[in-house]
Amino acid sequence: MALDSKYVIKLEEGRNEPIKDLDNAKRVVLVDKDTVGAEDITFAYCRFEAKTSTHKRHVHKDAEEVIYILSGKGLSGIGNKEVEMQPGDTMFVPRGAVHWFYNPFDEPVEMIFIYTRPSLQSAGYKIVE
Repeated sequence: MALDSKYVIKLEEGRNEPIKDLDNAKRVVLVDKDTVGAEDITFAYCRFEAKTSTHKRHVHKDAEEVIYILSGKGLSGIGNKEVEMQPGDTMFVPRGAVHWFYNPFDEPVEMIFIYTRPSLQSAGYKIVE
């Protein structure tokens, strides 16, 4: 039985979706409602360029998130604590938790992430000052 090719997505086939309020970073959505008809998740790849990318404090009031670092390193915070994340590190972000990420280092950082909603819009993203 052959696998339906719509369920195998190459990075270059993903949807480029710039990160709101974040310059010099790349986000490519691979799995969500629009790409494959997902009902419960969004899965994406992200690259934060060296020394220039900061994702401000924000929340997703309607979704949990999992972040996994593929390469490079960055600083990530949740609540009122911050930690350096390196390849192989995973962070779980509870629904509604204030969190952020930035790359002050000399090399890009690449990651994948999952939201527990079928689109970024349905996650309830909001900047927190």
